[in-house]
Amino acid sequence: MIINNTPTVTETPDAFVVNGITVPKMKRGQMSVYDPALIKAIGTDLFFQLVSPKKPVPIPDLGFTDAEWDDMEDQIRHDQ
Repeated sequence: MIINNTPTVTETPDAFVVNGITVPKMKRGQMSVYDPALIKAIGTDLFFQLVSPKKPVPIPDLGFTDAEWDDMEDQIRHDQ
């Protein structure tokens, strides 16, 4: 008897469906919360493979001047 442990994954615009279990996709700018039972049901490796960003998330420019950055770094050193 051969047992197939490969999950069946299909994709919709808003979710992944793994062996009939719907996993909503993460949406940029929106908090995503997943039920631990859902993660356990499909496995952590597959869960992270599906929902994690495929490219690094860019860090936005915060608009500080060089002088402001220097002041913040001085303050951090002072606080330590």
